[in-house]
This record gives sequence, structure tokens and C-alpha cells, in this order.
Amino acid sequence: MTPGTPEASGPGTHDPGRDGTSRDGPGQGTGWHIRRVLIIWAVLSVVVIALAVVIVPLVTPKSASSVAGFANLTELVFTVLAVPVSLFVWVFVFYSLVVFREKAPAAGRVEDLEDGPPLQARPWQQIVWLGITGALALFLVGWGMFGFYRQTTDPPPNPLVVDVTGQQWTWTYYYPSLGVQSHVLELPLDRPVEFRITSDDVLHGFAIDELGVAMDANPGFYVTAPIVTPTRLGTMTARCVELCGLYHTYMWTQVNVVTQADFTAWAAANGGNRAVASAQGGARSARSPPSTRAPARSPAPRITTRLIGPPAQLDDPRSACGRGC
Repeated sequence: MTPGTPEASGPGTHDPGRDGTSRDGPGQGTGWHIRRVLIIWAVLSVVVIALAVVIVPLVTPKSASSVAGFANLTELVFTVLAVPVSLFVWVFVFYSLVVFREKAPAAGRVEDLEDGPPLQARPWQQIVWLGITGALALFLVGWGMFGFYRQTTDPPPNPLVVDVTGQQWTWTYYYPSLGVQSHVLELPLDRPVEFRITSDDVLHGFAIDELGVAMDANPGFYVTAPIVTPTRLGTMTARCVELCGLYHTYMWTQVNVVTQADFTAWAAANGGNRAVASAQGGARSARSPPSTRAPARSPAPRITTRLIGPPAQLDDPRSACGRGC
């Protein structure tokens, strides 16, 4: 046989890998490698899941409503479930690249190397794989349907209705029951709030991360967001999350969650109805159904903020957006 020529396979030859053994030596067959990979996968999964449980709550906004709390919990659960699935793929890929990489023979060319034996999954392996992935998919669908059910059924009575209007490049908040309009969103603690969101010009995206509110603002239509109840005092930020023009980055306004007494005083100071502002019970306020044509505005004076002149003439676009109104 000529040196450097691959040995032909025959009845008396030994082909590593085809009979369960490995090039790595005796006793290191396919089963040994699979057990080794599974151990590495299990250890890494436990470590990364533990890190996710610690890190995810640190990088998500602190929830200030039950809706935001469920959203944060969903993000944590989905991350924990995604870790072992993704690691299962990556551990097998990198293990194969490191352990089973082929080296060029001492006397020969790389082109002379033969392909490895073909791999074919056994029926029970395919059943297990489909069963695990199918159960995971059903769980994720069920989790989302459960969260949607909680947010859309049995809404609390007497929500404080706030009409949110997006315009380049600010937000306007109008309280129809109070007759008050502002560019700063004031919300009472522990009182349900219903946002009816629309736009005056282009598509905007209204989002308050701490409250779990994120809805599109469509020109000419009101979109009703799920009712949220602020559960924590403090200052937040309402942002636009849809690219809406040159000063999209500056389209944010302040959100203040205050006590009921402070909210009543704020409404009265701005000409609102003190009795309505302090009401906690009573009949449910009338509201527009989701995605309906925006109704006519109340006779209350409209706060209009528009950028005057070309953008190049504005030193600070925030000064033209009515901040601090």
C-alpha cells in the first residue's frame, strides 16, 4: 500500500466512529461524549439561570403597577426557559468544534480526508425532542393568554380617563372628567387609570415602562390601553417609542404619581373639578372602544405646541415642546 494513501475499508479494517468508538481512544465512544456534553450543558444551565435570576430584575424597570409587574415576571420566566434551550445547541456545537475537529494527516493532503459517518436520529430521540419543544411552546402560549385574560377581564370601576395626544414632539394629556389639560402627566396613587391614545400628525408610540403601558398613537383614532393602577409614588417618564421625525429623541414628558390629596389639589389649582378629582367610587366613566375614530374635543382650551421655523433655528428642541407646563 502506498504511503499517504487512505486505507480502504474492508471486512478486516477498523473505522473509528462507525462502531461506537472514538478517535480519542478506547472507552470514549459516542455514549461517553454524549454524557460529557450533557453534564457540561446541565452545569452551564444552572449557572446561567442563576445569573439571569439575579441580573434580569436589575436591568428591568422597577414596576409601579400590576401590569408592569406581570411584564417583568414574563421577561424573567422567558429568559430562564430560553437559557437551557439555547445552551443545548451551543454546547453541542462548540464541543464538536473542539473535540472532533479534524487535523491534516502527517503525510497527506486535507483533500484526502474522508467524511465522517452520517448521523441519523433514532425515533425515540425525535419523539423526546418534539415532546419537549411542543410542551414549551404550549406553555408560552398559555402564559401569554393568561396574562391577556387578567388584563382584559373584570376591569376596575371608575377609572380616571386620560386622553393622550401625541404631536411632534411632545405629549398632551387631557382629563375629560376634570376639564384639565397639561403636558405633565399627574396620576393619583392606587386609582385605576385608562389611557385613550391618539395622534395629531404622524404615528407615535406611547410608553411608560414602570406602568407597563406601551401603545401606538395612530392619527385620527383612539386606542385604549389596558387599565393600570399606579402602586408606587414617584416620578417616571413617558416616552415615544416610534421614530416620528427629527426630534423623536426629545419626545418625552414627566409622569408624577402622587397621593390622592395632592392630585385633588393639583386638579383644583389647574381649574379642574375638585369633587370629581377626589372621587374613588361610583359608576364607570364613559369611554371610547378600542381603535375607534377620535371623537370631537371638549370645549376646554387646547394646549397647542408646535415648532416654529426650521429645525436649524432651534438651539434646544425641548424648549419648544412646552416642558414644565
